[in-house]
Order: sequence, then structure tokens, then C-alpha cells
Amino acid sequence: QDVFEWDDWIELYLPAGEGLLNLAGYYLTDNPDNLTKWQFPDTNLGLTTIVGGQYKLIWVDNDDNQGELHTNFKLSGDGEEIILVDPDGVTIIDSMTFGPQAPDISYGRECDGCDTWMYFNNPTPNASNAEIIPEPELLFINEVLADNENNIYDFNGDHDPWLEIFNPNPYQVNIAGYFISNTSDELLYEFPNDAPALTVIPSDGFMLVWCDNETSTVEGHANFVLNAGGGTITLTANDGTTLMDTYTYPAADTDVSWGRQNDGSPTSITFNIPTPRVTNSLVIVQPEELYINEVLTANVNDTLDNFLETEDWFEIYNPNNYDVNISGYYFSDNPANPQKWKVPNYEADSTTVPANGWLLFWADEDANQGINHTSFRLSNNAEQLRMFSPDGFTMVDEISWELLDSDTSLGRFTDGASQWIQFIETTPEASNNGAEIGIYENSENQVKLLAYPNPLRGSTVSFSEPITGEVLDITGRQVQTLRNEQSVNTTHWSNGTYIIKAIDNRTLRVVINR
Repeated sequence: QDVFEWDDWIELYLPAGEGLLNLAGYYLTDNPDNLTKWQFPDTNLGLTTIVGGQYKLIWVDNDDNQGELHTNFKLSGDGEEIILVDPDGVTIIDSMTFGPQAPDISYGRECDGCDTWMYFNNPTPNASNAEIIPEPELLFINEVLADNENNIYDFNGDHDPWLEIFNPNPYQVNIAGYFISNTSDELLYEFPNDAPALTVIPSDGFMLVWCDNETSTVEGHANFVLNAGGGTITLTANDGTTLMDTYTYPAADTDVSWGRQNDGSPTSITFNIPTPRVTNSLVIVQPEELYINEVLTANVNDTLDNFLETEDWFEIYNPNNYDVNISGYYFSDNPANPQKWKVPNYEADSTTVPANGWLLFWADEDANQGINHTSFRLSNNAEQLRMFSPDGFTMVDEISWELLDSDTSLGRFTDGASQWIQFIETTPEASNNGAEIGIYENSENQVKLLAYPNPLRGSTVSFSEPITGEVLDITGRQVQTLRNEQSVNTTHWSNGTYIIKAIDNRTLRVVINR
């Protein structure tokens, strides 16, 4: 903690016998393409000098106005690279890469300056690296769904059996090194010690384990499958001997779970509506009708936030004829953590989506910058964004994508519509209707292509002239090719909007509405 803020930090170590080193002029960066991103200032040599055998803590908080040891960038909880660069701005002194992180668990060298890295449940800022093996903690197997056909699905889209572990303690627990099993071999599956994002259970929180005998670096998957006819599950502590919990579940109907009546209680019941990752005493909160309406995942020259920074953003659309305050709703880009970020419940003016209007959120992993800044970033590679009601469980809306170009958004073709399309003309906090889609438009000196009837309610669409080119759906996927054709049978096209693109880049839109 520095300046009464809980900010990211990194620790530098100068080996014993190296005397003194003034860091003024050296650089730190998280971008290998910009080795001079932040430079240690020369305004306070007492702060920037490190003594041999000692440590220097640097606050990576994007608040360089708070002092000489505060950088102009933040670390990403999703993982990235950190580089220490010589004052020449070219020579790399040291670098390291880390993966997805969990709160309050550090990643450091196993011993000061050595080559082996590990996670520390007890971080040691400004002190020698050493791990204290945590004592076994009270935990419960809380809920089991052994026959999953239509309940939640994993990152791969599979409806696999799952079990849930509950942490009743007033602090988070890392179950790395614990064991879980469904056989007499109580040490059948060991939770990994190199992925805290998958093994840390927050206070009074829950963790889901997919029991599908598959491995995954994205979610927790055990190396066994639950028996739909019933069975017994054991949870063993990290000492390999202390039995933390034993839980027997009966045969149940498809998509019906068996769980403790109240979290951690001795009495169990069936749940016709399973409650994965949330309390078994869940009270369903039905959400208002709202939509994730547009997403920009690589903001280079698009919209500036209130700190004049180009950050990722997403837009919520309210189709109702009344305002909706979404404080208490949740957003997440991680299917394993639906309650990743909660919209704060103060400053209602900033969290209210106006009637028939829009509200923008900055996905910049910088919640300190305001109420509309989330605790996570978006990736322009394959990812998804979900919105949940205040119960943290009931989904309001979701969107996923594969790859988006810089300054190109993914949005609904019209506000709230089911069809999605890429926009090269983004529309933050404005209607998507009429925005420029990501295709070439007709040039002024070209004869405009026409289609009729349009919208089409029959099976055949005709064009104003023969066309050679292709038919694209609104995601840009090719539906079919055209070879000098003046009419096309569309019986195999679904309802929706299509782009006819000729080889000379002339385009027209055709709407199928049967």
C-alpha cells in the first residue's frame, strides 16, 4: 500500500556485493516495442538508489505524478511481460513474463536473484523471497451436478459434470496442492501450484471444478468423471493426509444438482435450478431488458476517456421507455468468474442507462479512474463479454468474438437487434443504426447496384445488372459466390441482412424477412 492505495508493484533486487546503483535514467516497460515507456527520474536520488543485497519497490499504477517510484503504466492481471532497460534505451538488463494473476498472490524468484520462479501466497515486498506453507483451511464440497446436458457449459462449450467448492473463511484460500477424488485414491487429482487464477477461492466464495477427465489452462478440470448414478467425493489438504471434506451425492435427474441446503451446512437437497459459483441460498433477481450493444477491443485512435486515454470500451443499450440504473449488475470477460466486476452503487447519474439510450463503460483495468472504468481489459483476440443481474448468476446478455481490427467495433446491426456486424465507424453512446459497416461502399462515380424485391419475403432476389462477386453475412462470412448472375435463389439463406459485394467493390445490402 502506498499513498493509501492498493496498487500493483514490482520488486527489484541488487545482489550483495554490488555496492550502490542509482536507477535514475533506467527504464521499465511492459511493451517490448517501446523500451523507453517509463524512465526512473533523477529528481530524488535517495529514492532511486538501491544498495547491494537490498530491494527497491516500484509502484506500477499509472500514477507517475505520485512520486519518483510510480510508473506511467499498470500491470495486467491477465499476464504480460516486464522489462528493465539500460539508460541507453536499447540494452535489456532483465525481463520476465507472467501469466494470469490472482488477488494478493505474488510471482517471484524462488530465492533472491535465482532463475526459478514460483507463486507466493504470502508476498514479501522489500524482503527476501520465502514461501510459508499455508495451513489447511476449512472448505466444503458444496454442490454437485453429475448429469449435465443443458446447464452451464465450460470454455470449450461442453456441458460437462461439475462440482463446487465453498470457502467459508473471512479470507481467500489458495487450494494449490490440495487433492480431490471420486475413488478410494484420495490423492487422485492435485490442484496445480502454477495457476493461482484457477485455484484461489475468495472469502465466502465458490470455485467450480469440471469433472470431465480433460486438462485445461483456462479453467479447472479434474482428471476424473463423476458417476451420474451417485458417488462420494473427497477433498484432501495440501499435506496429503488431512481430509478436509467428504461428500456423498445420490443419483439425480438430468440438469438437477445435489447440494448443501445452505452453503457449508450438513443438510443437502436437490436443486432443480443449480447454482454454480453462487450461494445455494440464491434469490434470483430478474434483470431489466438490456443489451450489450457495441464493443471496441483495440482503441488506437477512436474515443478518448475522461483521462484523455484511448481505452477499450463497451456500450449498454436500454430499449425501455424508462431509465434503468444498473448499479449492482456484474460484467465479466471470464466465464469462470461471472462476478469479476460489479457496477458500483453510488453516483447513480453515472450508472443509469437512459430510456431508449446508451451508457459507455471503459474496460481498462483501472477502476481508480472512475465509476465507469472496469477491473478488466478486453482482448481483440478470441474472448467474450457477459452481463449478469445483481444476483451475479442470471445472465442479461453476452457476446463473443474471434478477432477485431484496431478502431473497428463489433456491434448490433441496429440497436438491440440479434444480428452483429463490424463497424469501421464506431458509435459510442449513439445509435448503431446507419453506422458504416466494415465493407467498401459504392464510389460516387460508379453505377449503384440495386436488388429487388428488398426486403425479400420470397425465395428469389434479382439485381439491376449481372454480378460477379460474393455474398457475405453480417459477420463477414462468405455465404456463396456469384458468377455473372442477375438473380439468386435464397432458400438456403436464413433471415437476416446480407452484403452483396461485386468484384469492383460495389456493394448492396439485401434483407431476408420471410
